[in-house]
Amino acid sequence: MTSPPPRTNESRPRAITALAAAGLLLAVAGCTSAPAPATPTLQAPVTVPGPGSAPGSTTGAPSGTTELAYLDAAALKGAVQQWADATAGTKVNDQDALRGHLPAAEKWLEGITVVPAKCGLYGIGSLKEQLDQAAMAAAVLPPEAGGDLTVASYRDRDALVADVAAQQHLDESCGKYTVSADGQKITSTLSRLEVTSSAPYTSATMLESVNRKAKTRRVSVRAIDGHTMLTATRTVKGTAEETTALALADVESMLGILRGIGPAAAAAS
Repeated sequence: MTSPPPRTNESRPRAITALAAAGLLLAVAGCTSAPAPATPTLQAPVTVPGPGSAPGSTTGAPSGTTELAYLDAAALKGAVQQWADATAGTKVNDQDALRGHLPAAEKWLEGITVVPAKCGLYGIGSLKEQLDQAAMAAAVLPPEAGGDLTVASYRDRDALVADVAAQQHLDESCGKYTVSADGQKITSTLSRLEVTSSAPYTSATMLESVNRKAKTRRVSVRAIDGHTMLTATRTVKGTAEETTALALADVESMLGILRGIGPAAAAAS
């Protein structure tokens, strides 16, 4: 995969990743118990690596396939709905549903304190911007499964590169942070996991969150292919290895659906 020129700090002064935006909206909507994701400012440009060159990724797209093209909101919703239909009780939030959660997200953001502050979210304007930059859809698995899948399709691949840069910087610079809101204090610790997938870029992390005596662990697997970024998140109920395998399977099954959409259909969107 050929990487486009990196975007710099100055081009996105209040960066928040599209997947962080979706994660926040789902959390505020009560679809997941995970704390809202933190998002730092960009400190340096980071490019999306080519196949096999990313940390934690040693495989590119399967032989004979092409990079995933841009899908508009309607086409993306259909693809995510197809994925969701495989598990009864899975709820799909399309672009309109995510936008509908913005007022609640704005109210929630006004009442939180993040330490260190650089790991905080930078305002509802950036959330709106991200929903304009990428078509998005998210599927939330039933409570007993404990997971969700968010897919973002970018018309402008430079915007995807900027989002990946922000998320990489989060992984490196905000390994531990606290979020205080409504009299509760959640301490979260982020650690890197090693995974590979069929996508040109793959990474994975585990977020351990402690709220008083309650402790949760969630594994997230992120994959980039062409104009598409997706993240599958699963709550750890057994071992971290088993949970990572489940999240990776979610990613691969979604990639299979997206790759099954013909080039003509993707172009028409």
